[in-house]
Formats: sequence, structure tokens, C-alpha cells
Amino acid sequence: MAIKRAASRQFPFFWLPVAAGVVAIFLLLQTTTTVLDRLELRVQDGHFALRQAFRSERVQEGVSLTEQNPHISPDILLVGIDPSTLARFGRWPFPRSRHADLIDSFSRISNPDNRERALFLDLFFIEPSESAVDDALLLRSIQNSGRVFLETIVERSPPLQEHYREYFARHEALFQAAGAIRNVQGDWSRMPSFFGVQAPLQPYARAAGGYGHANIWDDHDGVLRRQPMIVRVSERLESYRLDQLMEDYGALSVDPDNFERLIWFDRAGNDHDLAIPLSEERLRALLNRLDADAPRLPVDTTGDGDFDSYTFLIHHHRDQFIPAITLSLALEYFNKTLEDVQIHLGESIVISEPQSFNPTSGTWEPYRIQVRPPVIDEEGQEVREGRYRLVEEIRIPIDHQGAMSINYMGPRSSPARDGEQTFPVRPYHGYAGRIPDADPGRWPATRAVENKIVMVGAFAQGMADDEKMTPYGLMYGVEVHANALNTILMDRFIHHLPGWGNTAILAGGTFLVALLAAWFSTIWAMAGTLAILGIFFFTTTIIFDLHSLVIAFASPALAMALVFVSVVVYRVTREERDKRRIRDVFGKYVSPAVVNEILQSPPELGGVDKELTVFFSDIRGFTTLSESLSPQELVNHLNLYLTAMTDTILEYQGTLDKYVGDEIMCFWGAPLPQEDHALLACKSALKQLQVLDRMNSEWPPEKRIQIGIGINSGIMTVGNMGSLGRMNYTLMGDNVNLGARLEGTNKEYATRVIISEHTYGLVRERIVARELDNIRVKGKNKPVVIYELIDVPEGLEPGSTVSGRS
Repeated sequence: MAIKRAASRQFPFFWLPVAAGVVAIFLLLQTTTTVLDRLELRVQDGHFALRQAFRSERVQEGVSLTEQNPHISPDILLVGIDPSTLARFGRWPFPRSRHADLIDSFSRISNPDNRERALFLDLFFIEPSESAVDDALLLRSIQNSGRVFLETIVERSPPLQEHYREYFARHEALFQAAGAIRNVQGDWSRMPSFFGVQAPLQPYARAAGGYGHANIWDDHDGVLRRQPMIVRVSERLESYRLDQLMEDYGALSVDPDNFERLIWFDRAGNDHDLAIPLSEERLRALLNRLDADAPRLPVDTTGDGDFDSYTFLIHHHRDQFIPAITLSLALEYFNKTLEDVQIHLGESIVISEPQSFNPTSGTWEPYRIQVRPPVIDEEGQEVREGRYRLVEEIRIPIDHQGAMSINYMGPRSSPARDGEQTFPVRPYHGYAGRIPDADPGRWPATRAVENKIVMVGAFAQGMADDEKMTPYGLMYGVEVHANALNTILMDRFIHHLPGWGNTAILAGGTFLVALLAAWFSTIWAMAGTLAILGIFFFTTTIIFDLHSLVIAFASPALAMALVFVSVVVYRVTREERDKRRIRDVFGKYVSPAVVNEILQSPPELGGVDKELTVFFSDIRGFTTLSESLSPQELVNHLNLYLTAMTDTILEYQGTLDKYVGDEIMCFWGAPLPQEDHALLACKSALKQLQVLDRMNSEWPPEKRIQIGIGINSGIMTVGNMGSLGRMNYTLMGDNVNLGARLEGTNKEYATRVIISEHTYGLVRERIVARELDNIRVKGKNKPVVIYELIDVPEGLEPGSTVSGRS
């Protein structure tokens, strides 16, 4: 099938500025709005949806093995408080002694090397239990374990005044027990500020093996895609009245190196930092802003008990950095502490020389990641060896807010054994309901949790408000943490193509689609554009799955769609303009039916040689006629004649060339080919005589008109001739001149219509003609046989003789 090109000959590169304009629009949108970023998040969710958490491989006939996704750590184990657990232990919440049983079931393993690496309880112990005995039992179990990690929650609002010091004291207990983050580099003032914290009770905090916040940030659509690896919690040390501070600001000591700062709150509750060191000029400038935006503090300056003025409060805060619970668990797994990490806000969190524990040898070894797990058949034989990659450094990419993108590995796991599980899930009651007694001699050697990070949390609907929206739909909070932890353990971080790379793809795709839309038919251009978009989407999905690299898709895809529509609209607009121009030009020369055909297949510019039939007519005795009429009467009378003759020519689908005084020149066979061009010319000539005879019968003798007509057929040059500024669609050649000579020859033979032997040869079977003579006309050396056209026996109906397009 031939592909029809649709290029503009006059402006062959019009698509370039169109494409450049679209690229500029999208670059402007990227820098001034978040619309495209939000669309990219939805596309990224689509990449997640195409992943498979498990893979099946057929190794031999009748044997099908299930191979776990190699990007999922085998050392993450979920213990779910599932429906079967609720059915066994009763309604939630359980007494804390039940959690003590769970912890003891892991602590009471006779071989310490076969124990869990860490036990994370996605549960809150913020308030004392109704039973002091339960609290005592749980506290003892946590102390005996030494591997229990507890979580905190940070909040935007500060705690109530009566709880303020207690809540921050709890967190101070966590710092003292498990360490704190000190090495933070970068502009930490850009991090979101949290002024409240809910931490475990102080006894639990002092007994914990580790801690971390459980906050996960949702995006504009409520989907959890990021977890802050560190958060900033601001503890208020003191508050000052601005009027008093202005009097003695030099006595105030603020230590930025210890993450201290001065802040004020606007009426919306947003915090703002004060530039330090303080100066009178800065404080006076601040006063104007506070007066406009900050809540006022009424004061009594006279001491009479009535408020007669106002001032503002300035607060002295010290920031503390709390790690995510997943970061703390990862550090425990790597045999590192919070003091070992290097944090560069806006860049990365670096964990150097991570290690992993080998339960078989009981030693710490350089950390290796399983690239491909071994395949074991039903008989326990290794069908295929595993492959590993040595990791010398874990570099967690974070943004300026300290957040890491979570690389989700699959849909939510089912607590049922036969259900689909991205991460292995075991029931809570399987451990809490089988507790070894206190005699170490009766403890089991293992519980199949060697070196695993055990994560305990809700896995039943309605148990708590713990179902979160993720790219895979609703997922329990503990499994969201598992995906975040897996992202770190497997060094499987989500990276984004640099801005210049996405810009190059945006520009390249846009210009390519613009080229297709400009130079090919709309159908082929649309097919090519859809193919490009499809290939682009699946390529980005495959790259995301294999390398966790996010390539912007929404922006280039929308840009390609917009430039396709823009170029097509431009083409349609231009083609409509061209059609109007052609209609205006050729509508004066040819019939509407022929104009419509021309619009479907415009004529070639310049001259081409074609077999045509040319027609000339002229008034006999025009001078006598002009002398008998006034100039105005002559013009009006001549217009009536020319109108009637022209209408007849157009009725027979002829093309009017020009008027030369009272002479008419027209032709058939162009701009579109006509198979019976000679016959149409003959019919038109006879029809014009009939019309003229009817008009003469209605005119007085002095106004009657007699004409002579000459018709010739042959090869002639037809086309737009002249200059670029002014051109005429006309004929040239010897055969045109012969037609003009035949018109004048009517005077010598007293005839009305003479046709040449060339025309006669084309229509001899369909007309009645009388041979007149064999003459040599001026300018021609070879004699020409001429005929008088008398009649067309089949009738003078014009019919439809326009051929198909060429």
C-alpha cells in the first residue's frame, strides 16, 4: 500500500516551530506547576501494577517450580494479627501479657545464633495498661529479648502543656538506650517541622533494643509512596516576649551547631525561622511582619489588670532527628548503629561497609545481596545455584525533606497459607500460643527465624485504622514498612532519570511525532504515534522493573499527543485555506462539480503536456453592433451574451480560459482529465448556438448576434503560467493556435462551427459533420482537413465525463 505524503511545498518545515512551542509549554509547566509531577506518580503506579511478585519456571515435563522474586529479601518475615489469631485469642486489643508471650517465644531459642535479628512491634505502648502486672510482664520480656524495636509517631502539633515534658522525656530515654542521629549535613531548615511526639512509656523506651518513627507520607492523592528516613522534631526550650527580647537580645544564646533555632508561628500555625545572630535592625524588621501575620499576645503594661497593649512570642527550640523504624531495623541488620550513618539532605544516607550475620558460622560477613535465589525441587535438591552481589556501601537516595521512595514489590500479602504472599506471613498465634516454659533445657534450637527481621502488626480488617493506600491498593501498615525495609536491604532504590535526560526524551519524541504528522497522512501518522507511545511506555516499564529507574512518561506522552493534534489542525486549516483559494480561482472558470474534483486532487503547478480540446468563439460584425449601441448599452448587451455562453460552457464541464473583447476561449480535459473532452466541446458548441438563437429571437434585429466557433484537439501545454505574483491557468502550443485559426475560417465557408480533423477523429462515430476542405492555415505548413459540425445524434445532454483522479 502506498503511503500518501502530506507535506506543504511552500512551508516544508512548519512542524519545527510547532514542536518547539509544545516543548517550551511543557518545560514551563514542569517548572511552574505540579500537574505533570502528579501525572508521573500515576504512571509510576502503573509500572508497579505490571510487576509480578512471584515467577514460575517449568524445569521439566510435569515439574513446575515457584521461584520467589529475587528482589525480595528472604530475611523479612511478617507476623500478622490475622482473623485466625483473633478467633483464638478473642477481641482486640490483646492484654500486654499476650505480647510478652510472643516476645518470649522468640527469646526462648536455645541457640542464640538461630534467633531473629530484630523483632519490630507495630504496636503502641503510649499509655499504661489497666493491669500493672501485664505491663510488668511485657517489660520483662522486652528486657530479656534485647532485640525488640518500638515505634513512635511524630505530629505537627505539640502535645498538651501538661504532657509536654513527659513525652519528650520518653524520647530522650530512647536516645539514651539506642543512640541518636547526630551527623546531619545539608540544609536541615528545609525539613518539615514536627512539634509533637508520641513515644512509648519510659520503662519500655529504656528497655528497647531500637526505635524509630512509623510515619509514612502520602501524596496529593492519598497514596503512600515515600517514607521519611529521618524526621525533625522540635522541642521547645523557652519562649520569649518580643518586647522583652528587643531590650536584651544580646543575652540570648542560640547554638545552631546543636540544631537550635528561634522560630515564630503565623496565624495558620506555620513556623518561621529567625535569622541569627539577632540584631536590633533584624528585630525591628521582624516586628512589621509579625504585626501582619502572627497572633498577638495581650499584655498589661500598667499593672492595673487590664490588657492595654500586645506583643508577640518568639520560641527557642532544639531540633532532634528521629530515624524511620525501617532505617533502624536496616542498621541492626547491617551491624551498624545510628552514629555510623552519614546523612546528606537532598542527596543520600550512606551506610558504609554493611555486614550480614551468618547463622551457620555464627560470624558477621561482608554483606551480599542475592541476585538470583537457588532453585530447590520437591526432593530438596538444588536445581540451580544462587548468585550473589557484594555490597560495599548502601546509599539511600533522599530528597531535601529526608524522604525515600518506597519500591513496592507486589500486592498486599494474604494471611492465608494458600493465598498470594509478596512477603511471607505467619499468624501471630503460631508464636504467642506456643511458648516454651522458663526452663532453658526445654527451649527449641530454632523457630525458623534465623537472622530474620520479624515485623509484627495488624493483618485483619477492622482491627485498627491500619489499612493504607499504596500503588497496589490497600495494604496493612506493617507491610508498607516491610516494602520500605526491603528497598534498603536489597539496595533496590528508586532513581529518577536526570532532568536533562527527561528533557531530551521530551524534545526528541515531540519532534519525531511532529515530523510524522507533517509529512505523512493522518492515519499513518496516528498509527506511528500510537506505536511510539506504546513502545515508550513498555520500555519505561521494563527499565523500571529491571533497574528501578523512573523515566518520565506522562510529560513526553502528552507533548507528543499535543503536537500531533497541533500539526494535524495546522494541516487541516492550511488545506481548508488552500481549498478556498482553489475554489475561488477555479470557480470562475469551471463548473462546481469540477471544482469539487479539483479540491480532491489539486492540479500540478507549472505546465504539463496533455491531450485537450480547445474552443474559440467570436462575434461576427461586432463593429457594426457597437456602432448601433451606446457604450453602456453595448456593455450590458455583451454581458448578457457572455453570461449565457459561459454558463453553457460550465454546464458542459469546460474550463473558461479568458475573454478577449467579444472572443471566448475555453478548453476541455484539464485541470482534470476528461475521457470525452472532444465530444463535450462539440455538444457545448451546438448548445451555445441553440441558446443564442433563442436569445436572438427575443432581441430586435439591430441587437442580434452571430458567432463563429473553432474547435481543435491535440497535445497542448496546460498549467499555471506567468509570475509568482500573478499567474493564469491557460493553454499554449500549435494546436491552440490552430483552434483560433479555425474560428476565423468560418467567415470564408459561411459556417458557424468548424472542427479540425484531429477533433473529428475523436468523435466521428458520435457526431454528424460535413467535410469542408483541406486547408493550410497561417503558421502551419501541413494542410489540415476541416469539418462543419452539424449535429450530435445522441443528444446534447452533457452527461458525466470527468474521469477518476490521476
